[in-house]
Amino acid sequence: MSDQVFTNMKAVVSGATGTIGRAICQRIVEDGGSVVLLGRNEEMLKKAVVEMGSQASYAIVDIDDDDSVEAFARTLDRVDILVCTAGWTVIGPVDDVPVADAVDMFNARFFGQCRLIKSALPKFDNGGLIVMCSGVATDAYYPNYGFGTAVCSAIDAYAHHIAVELAPRKIRVNSISPGWTVPVEPNSNSAGPTRVFAPEKAMPAFNTALDSPLHETIPPEEFADALVFMTRAKHLTGEIVRLDAGRGLTDVPFDGFVEINR
Repeated sequence: MSDQVFTNMKAVVSGATGTIGRAICQRIVEDGGSVVLLGRNEEMLKKAVVEMGSQASYAIVDIDDDDSVEAFARTLDRVDILVCTAGWTVIGPVDDVPVADAVDMFNARFFGQCRLIKSALPKFDNGGLIVMCSGVATDAYYPNYGFGTAVCSAIDAYAHHIAVELAPRKIRVNSISPGWTVPVEPNSNSAGPTRVFAPEKAMPAFNTALDSPLHETIPPEEFADALVFMTRAKHLTGEIVRLDAGRGLTDVPFDGFVEINR
């Protein structure tokens, strides 16, 4: 057991049954806080809450829908920490990915985070922490990932802006930029339906580009470590925590092909 960094804190985590979200929820509970897990798959949410214990609860929320998000926010008495990890992506050559699918992805992955932040803001009192989740494609080139790169950049830019806008209220805003993270349950589809177009062209180059200078994937527990750091560092705001094994430092592939869901 750690030093209970989240004691008396109330957290809300979207994408809570995904690889990163679930690890973060687990750490919040272990370190003395309470957490509301948000998602769409009730079976997975129930299972997670049972495993985490009485300090965890869940809500079915569609982050694509204003009414669903606002209805959930009205049930909250207060929020100290809001972590947004929900979303999915599109992969494919620029001439093969339908723009409509990219719009769907932006609605969930970018605007979903924006919706949740906007609706939860009235529940923050006397400061707090908001964490958005972007991706290493902001800094590094990934073949066939134009729209994914765009959404990662949009998330980081939005977090940078609202960190200043919310500073007078002592609400800090940072983003986590994850590198390649292997799911705890490799066949889980909890994070949403990633859409791949022209996979025979898109995926070999994309998978090759996943490797990093450290030649390692990132365990989900490290994202929970990052949240602990951001919670303790009371003057850290407007920053991007790049947890990517150095992938953002270079566009040169290293060891070669990386199996998805290995």
